[in-house]
Amino acid sequence: MNSYLSSWLPWGSTPSPPPPPSPAFAPPPPPQPCPPKDAVPAVAEPRDETKRFLKQLALPVIGGAFLLLSMRLTRRSTVRRQLAMIPPYYHPNNQPPVNPPSGALDAVEALQLATLNVFSVAMLLVGGGAFALDVSNVEDLRERFRASDKGDEWEAQKRAAEEEFEEWLVTILARKELKDRVKSEVEKELEKNK
Repeated sequence: MNSYLSSWLPWGSTPSPPPPPSPAFAPPPPPQPCPPKDAVPAVAEPRDETKRFLKQLALPVIGGAFLLLSMRLTRRSTVRRQLAMIPPYYHPNNQPPVNPPSGALDAVEALQLATLNVFSVAMLLVGGGAFALDVSNVEDLRERFRASDKGDEWEAQKRAAEEEFEEWLVTILARKELKDRVKSEVEKELEKNK
């Protein structure tokens, strides 16, 4: 059980062995070549993985908290409306209610609560999906999409559409230029004939 739990922790469970004792007159180690700044390390540090994990987990947790809050507000509003419809003890039942319902205000409140609930569920689902797909930001999602076969097809379609648009624009501009040239020649001919 301990090994199973420690496999999920980024820092592991086995303690690192103590460093070997160094001799008193050991020569300094040779200088290490400095890696380029834009090179990505092959293995990320545990601290980076922990930050990434917490960043991924933040959206579903916030979405869940937001969902609980919106459910509480909805329940509270529903109970308040139900209690408002109960007449006082000595109120005759053939009289209109003390606080008559307002259809427009009820509709606006229902729309607000429904919107709040939908957004909170959407936030929870998007955060859970991003966590399940191991995506922590938009760049990760773009890289994952480009790495798939659909990403290559999409890039090719995008390039083809851009080239087609450029060709269409060139033909339109060429037609306009031709019309302008013909128009100017016709005007010159008309001026000569006058």
